[in-house]
Amino acid sequence: MLQLRINYGLGRIGIEHTPAEMQIRCQSADLIIQQELGQIEIRREPPGVEIDLKEAFGDLGLRKPDQVAWESRASAWRGFRHSLDRMVAEGDRLGRIELGGRPIIELARENTTDHKELNVQALPRTRPQIRPIGGEFAYQYVLGGVEIEIEPTFPEIRYYPGSVHIYWLEEPWLEMEVVGGNVDLWA
Repeated sequence: MLQLRINYGLGRIGIEHTPAEMQIRCQSADLIIQQELGQIEIRREPPGVEIDLKEAFGDLGLRKPDQVAWESRASAWRGFRHSLDRMVAEGDRLGRIELGGRPIIELARENTTDHKELNVQALPRTRPQIRPIGGEFAYQYVLGGVEIEIEPTFPEIRYYPGSVHIYWLEEPWLEMEVVGGNVDLWA
């Protein structure tokens, strides 16, 4: 019987690798910064109080001449109106004398009798007038600024390429041989 015998050996590959290299050198950029500071200006007026005691002093009898003049004028107008109203009313009552009654006697009695009123008051009747004044606050802001100058520097780049070298450490091989006899038997 014939046989085919095959022997083989695998090959081995060797690889030499040199990595690529890159060198980058860069200096820092030149940077100049100039800054102008902002400013704030503040103006403040201190608050105050204004107290007007004119009316309170007037109630106590310590009036200024212009106050006395205005008050006398107002009092005179009030007295004139009151007297005028009273005279008109008395004339109307006398005009109706025919209706009966005794209007003349009644009017005489009313005009001769003093009607005094007693009034108790606390003085001064008018409170002092108090007003706040001033107290103003103002500010003004002057904007500052920043000026930046930059001079970039370009990098210095060096590149060394890598390499790959592939070679046979051991070559592959293959052997084939026929083993056995070449006799065929037939019966």
